[in-house]
Amino acid sequence: MNHIYKTFLALGSLVILTLISCEKSNPIAFKSKPALVFGQRVVSENKITYSFLGNPLDQGEVRIPIRIVGFPEDRDRSYELEVVMDTITNAKPELYTIPQGLLKAGVVVDTLSIKVRKTEDLNESVADLYLRVKANEEFDRGVIERQYFKVSWSNQAIMPTWGVYFRTFISAAGSTKAFRIFVETTGLQNFTAADFRVYGQLGAEVLGKKFGDYIREWNAANPTDILVHDDGLQEGQPIVPRY
Repeated sequence: MNHIYKTFLALGSLVILTLISCEKSNPIAFKSKPALVFGQRVVSENKITYSFLGNPLDQGEVRIPIRIVGFPEDRDRSYELEVVMDTITNAKPELYTIPQGLLKAGVVVDTLSIKVRKTEDLNESVADLYLRVKANEEFDRGVIERQYFKVSWSNQAIMPTWGVYFRTFISAAGSTKAFRIFVETTGLQNFTAADFRVYGQLGAEVLGKKFGDYIREWNAANPTDILVHDDGLQEGQPIVPRY
């Protein structure tokens, strides 16, 4: 009986010591800075092209999408981008200007506008600028897949991905010539979901009709030299507008 009593007493002491130990062990709360990434959607946006085709100015603007992985705060926060100087970046520093980024209070997405400049060299070449998000006192770098962004510009036509909005409102097939006509008739450099949200269904149809009217007018005036795709899957075939 005495043995049982001593066993219970030992177990009781162990429980009390455990509780005291837990009470004194205050784990440090996990803290992490928010992360900076490129792109404003879940799907990564990691490149953009700009053409001075149809633009008489010597300077253009490229809008870079930025997102913060974290919570909004009630104060402005600064962020930075850095240039990756390797074989991918061939743009000379005088051809671009990258401002300091400022994320306004209460938001987690931003668009940083960088300036790109035209030179005669770009009549026959493409300038490439490879950017990386930079860690600072406010932000860490995010996942590696979204740390990098490539900007390309030229005086030539640099055809972007001929996506669903091109195929729906402009032409089912894409080519360099089709893209040049698109730029010259609409003034746009691309036609993505973001552009469609700005123009809406009716506005997109108007853009498609501008493109189509140009094709039809040219072909009517030049029946022996109609407009055809100069490259791509439909090379040599007539450019057929959607509207």
